Amino acid sequence: MGHAELQPEDIDESISALRGALQRTWWAFCATTSIHGLKYARDEDTNKYIRFLWYIITLVMFACAITMVFTFYVDYQSSPTRMNVENDHAPTASVLFPATTICPEVMNNMEKSKAYLETLVMPNDTTVSDLLPHLGLDYGFMYDDQRYNMSILEMFDELLEINNLPIIEFAKKTAWNCNDLIYKCRFKDTIVPCDQLFQLASTFNGYCCSFNLNQTYNLKFTNQLAYAGFRNGLSLILYYNDTLYKNLRSYSLGFKILMQEANAFPSAHSTNKFIPLNEEVFISIKPTETFCSQAVKDLSFEERQCTFPYEYKLRYFSSYVAANCELNCRVTMMVKFCGCHTYFFYSNRTSERICTYRDIPCLVENFANIIGRLRKYQCPCVNSCEKVEYSAQATSSALDLSIQTADAFYDGLQRDYSVVHLYMNSEVYRRVRHDLLSNMVTLVSNLGSAFSLFVGMSMVSAVEIFYYFTVILRKFYRQEKNAREKLLQRKHKEQEKQKEKDEKDSD
Repeated sequence: MGHAELQPEDIDESISALRGALQRTWWAFCATTSIHGLKYARDEDTNKYIRFLWYIITLVMFACAITMVFTFYVDYQSSPTRMNVENDHAPTASVLFPATTICPEVMNNMEKSKAYLETLVMPNDTTVSDLLPHLGLDYGFMYDDQRYNMSILEMFDELLEINNLPIIEFAKKTAWNCNDLIYKCRFKDTIVPCDQLFQLASTFNGYCCSFNLNQTYNLKFTNQLAYAGFRNGLSLILYYNDTLYKNLRSYSLGFKILMQEANAFPSAHSTNKFIPLNEEVFISIKPTETFCSQAVKDLSFEERQCTFPYEYKLRYFSSYVAANCELNCRVTMMVKFCGCHTYFFYSNRTSERICTYRDIPCLVENFANIIGRLRKYQCPCVNSCEKVEYSAQATSSALDLSIQTADAFYDGLQRDYSVVHLYMNSEVYRRVRHDLLSNMVTLVSNLGSAFSLFVGMSMVSAVEIFYYFTVILRKFYRQEKNAREKLLQRKHKEQEKQKEKDEKDSD
């Protein structure tokens, strides 16, 4: 496309050369650009009102395009990631069997506790029979549904002081041994001694028996992978090996089973199921794994809104899991309001005082603040970027001891026993990828679609703008300068001629 050489008579001397060049560049750009509406704004066949209207329309369309691009950008900044199902057929054998914890409905083995108390030095005017009915005091470390007699609390603290006993040791000595809760175990179709699978572990329900749980400070992690099918699962016969079991109050008769990923602390955040006495329960488990793409890992914490264990260190737990963070907050509030934390939250990571029985009234009184019912006492816990979640469905039937079976696993089954089977219900499971909501290609596409929709712009249009306001502007500016020089020369010659003519006329 050529542009006619600027003639001196076409110069507007009332404006500068640069302004003239800019004006000519704008007119040329409007006449040839692919941006909708601009050529009508310079249409000489219409009046100035129509041209002004087209300017307004074009500006409004540009504003709409910019608003849409800004909306895309704000949406991306507020939620730059998304969850995609990468694989619905990942092999179950590549995921860990869930950490499984068996908790009794009463915290203390009465028969074991009675025998242990008889070995201790009793406070004055106190007998073992005085202490046994009050072993349930430990619930005061967990809940706020009761008020406790201070004299009884002080009696238990005096017992610990006389015998120089840490409350952790006392709680373990009066807790259930795993062999007194789990009668028989079968894992991956093989009957094995239960103490090869289960270990005494700290939980929110006091001391319970856990399998495949990774509590680095007091447990040996078994690291067992999962395999699909009933026979490849974990089968347990549960019982209470305690002739005095019913002497302690219980809201229900049976056991709690808690399931969660290996690094999580067993608590109310776990998947919970209740196993009644005299029933056989089948629990089918379905894992869902969430992992991050490298692109998400490269994002900042503020952008992805989730954390990796190495980024967020917890004071009272060795591994970051969202549930552990909530519990870490709870322990922090205990220390803040009562100056101590309960024994089942103990780890060798800190040196804070462990609560004794005298601290129970403080824990109960501040329970609402400790669990974060008020926003000001809540902690900013975020989700883990990578995790495995386990959902479970339970079916049960009455345990009929009269039915004959050839399965040696059921040998020795008696009244008031429970049977539970935990197994993966499928050969495959779902893997969910935490990925970017949009990449640079998507963002550029959205940018192009917005401007194309409203003003018909493309990347070529951007190049046109650059081309006209650099190359063409420079060309027109040079033409303006040359034309103005010629105009000055012409005026100078005319002045010389006029001067000569005036001199002749004067002669």
